[in-house]
Amino acid sequence: MPLYTYEAVDSSGRKIRESASYSDETTLKASLREKGLMPLSIKTSAAKESAFFERVTAKDLLTFTQELGNLLDSGLPVDRALYVLSEHSEKKAFRSIIREIYVDIQKGNALSYAMGRHKIFPRVYVNMIRAGEAGGILETVIKRLALFLETTIAFKQEIISALIYPVLLTVVGGLAVSVLMLYVIPRFSKIFTDMGQALPLPTQFLISVSNAFAAYWWALLAVLAGAAVMIRGYAKTAEGRSYLDGVKLKVPVLRKLTMKLIISRFARTFGTLLQSGVPIIEAIRIAREVVDNDAVSKRLASVEEGVSKGRGMAQPLKESGVFPPIVTQMVAVGEEAGRLEETFLLIAERFEVETKDLIKRFVSLFEPALILLMGSVVGFIVISMLIGIFSINEIPI
Repeated sequence: MPLYTYEAVDSSGRKIRESASYSDETTLKASLREKGLMPLSIKTSAAKESAFFERVTAKDLLTFTQELGNLLDSGLPVDRALYVLSEHSEKKAFRSIIREIYVDIQKGNALSYAMGRHKIFPRVYVNMIRAGEAGGILETVIKRLALFLETTIAFKQEIISALIYPVLLTVVGGLAVSVLMLYVIPRFSKIFTDMGQALPLPTQFLISVSNAFAAYWWALLAVLAGAAVMIRGYAKTAEGRSYLDGVKLKVPVLRKLTMKLIISRFARTFGTLLQSGVPIIEAIRIAREVVDNDAVSKRLASVEEGVSKGRGMAQPLKESGVFPPIVTQMVAVGEEAGRLEETFLLIAERFEVETKDLIKRFVSLFEPALILLMGSVVGFIVISMLIGIFSINEIPI
């Protein structure tokens, strides 16, 4: 239903400004008349959660969480804080979502319920809010949520920053080779053909490759695009997702990186949930979903089962085979000391650092290898052309 923002006056002349969802404007006016209100203005603003340019990002969610925490710290009640944010949020789509949450709270619903109706709030977010409401520590939980989101976003940005240069180098190198194949070599090929002389084998091979590339580059792009679409579609199926997740754990370098990412993500989410008062079984269940790997998530189901049977956390974690011995030892110590949530947050920090270091080492090896490969390809093209030019001019090499 569309969300309407209206101004109205009651029988005493007091002006009221509120937001509410109704099927249409006629229904809204009828509802106002029943309440003894006279509408002054009515505006509609449908939520656009999926709009491309209005897409709500993780940074928007972080800003919202920080601002909500600040307003609650200032003494504002939740509904009033949401109303303020619904008026001043930067993106129109997010303003509409916040207004709907505000309307739900005005109807007597809990904040966690209202947020759970919108996809932009992850399950971990909603569950932490629910735990904060149940424990009467909503302001504290919102601060922890802000810290959790800030740490997660910073970690992702560091990884993306480390990968930007290799990706850029690959794209630029590929474009350079494509330009040579499509425009430069065909011009030389025409000159060689007009001369009518036999060409050296490397030059002939290069011209043949260039001719094939010029004639069928569109087919190559179509094959690559089709393969990408098929793989993406296959990855969305349960069977495909399970298979690809298994492949990630079999490729040597990729396996090590994937496992470090999984451990850091699980530990960060699980520790934050425990710290916020979420029950341990529910925290494990949510953290399993966050790892985003079906193969590992299924192995972690034994941890959830073991904890539910009162076996503690360390032993089922060890039996799952997901975490290395150092992690299970830290968990055992933290469990005995009654500081399980702090232990998992320390594990998260450790493996986030190790993940960033591994990516940096990989990039430091990948960059020179890629430069060497591109240099070899371009060098082969240049040398093949020079050999051809020297041969037709009978210049000794």
